[in-house]
This record gives sequence, structure tokens and C-alpha cells, in this order.
Amino acid sequence: MKQIAQDLQLHRTTISETLRREGVPKRQKGLTLGQAKQAEHLYATGDSLATIGRRLNVDATTIRNVLLRRGISLRDPMDVRADNCSPEGTL
Repeated sequence: MKQIAQDLQLHRTTISETLRREGVPKRQKGLTLGQAKQAEHLYATGDSLATIGRRLNVDATTIRNVLLRRGISLRDPMDVRADNCSPEGTL
């Protein structure tokens, strides 16, 4: 919305009000409680932040922030998932 306002040389609240008046639905901010629980479960079973974000249609940073707020310790991003390794334990 900020970019649209800049392009049209209008204030962002003008754009926001026009969209509201025309009935354009706003994008959901963050995750619902159910989505947050789903993200927590997916992360606990080994999915990456990026994978969960794609599945829930949000950015990986959103998933990261939700998990941290829920008290979840994040894995080292350099750790490799066990199921992505060959039987010898190498990639």
C-alpha cells in the first residue's frame, strides 16, 4: 500500500480508506491461533521456517517471530534435517 501511495502521490490512509470503502479485503496480519499451533507442530517435526511459511502463505520471518513468541527454541539454520541425508549420513 505504501508503494501504491507513493506511485499515485497520495497518502497511504487515502489508499486504505478507498480500498475499505470499495470492500477490498485486507490481508491477514500474522497467524491465527490454529495456524500458530500448526507452525509449531511442523517446526517440531523438522520443517524449515521457509517451508512452513510457504505452506501457510506468510514469510519465514513471520513464522520465526510466532515461534519465538510461543517460547520455541529455534534450531541452528545450518543443521541439516536427518531425512535429507543419505544412509551414510552425508548429503
